[in-house]
Amino acid sequence: MRPTAKIPCTEPRQQKPVSLIVRQAGYPDLLVETLEHASRGYCERRDQTGLGASAFPEAELMRNGVIVGRISYNGRIWHPIPWRPGDKPIYDNAACHGGEAAR
Repeated sequence: MRPTAKIPCTEPRQQKPVSLIVRQAGYPDLLVETLEHASRGYCERRDQTGLGASAFPEAELMRNGVIVGRISYNGRIWHPIPWRPGDKPIYDNAACHGGEAAR
């Protein structure tokens, strides 16, 4: 069964802080408190490296040692299952900032 819940965009001040870890192969873990911070930290790292989508790995979003999401190259956060057409992100950085994602 695939997740179908729609999670509305919440601004950082509306998200309740929790301990999340952005884990990405070849990079140090990032400790964050919101989905927005997880997406932003991943995107900042991506931009600093200058690597393209084929070379810059996705990241896992962890909470209490459990994978709760994955972050794709464009900074969107998805359910931790393989993507299929029609899936919606659990956090959409483009929608939350009123425009298109940078990548």
